[in-house]
Amino acid sequence: MSIRSAAPADWNRLVDRMQWFQLTLASTPEGRAAVTRMIDDPCPTVREWSTTNALAWDPAIALPALRRQIEADGPRTFTAKVVLHEYEAGRLNTSWTPKGRPPVELR
Repeated sequence: MSIRSAAPADWNRLVDRMQWFQLTLASTPEGRAAVTRMIDDPCPTVREWSTTNALAWDPAIALPALRRQIEADGPRTFTAKVVLHEYEAGRLNTSWTPKGRPPVELR
């Protein structure tokens, strides 16, 4: 399945899977450091999700990266603006738990 052609239900499954892994990584200093390093990943989706999640533990690195995403004025600008708005309002929740069971790799 290509992310570009994914139906909403498929995309939701991918997001839930990513969130399970993000929660696992966020539970250790090493995992948080790994997510923070992915802020500069060549894949825009990885950069976007890593920046958003790293705001929870390393805003000094994540906020400038988020602002760069906004200044780039590309297709991800809207999402970056929403993330910044929610973060500044104190409503950004990166620790939500997906429905169902974690992926087999995490059990």
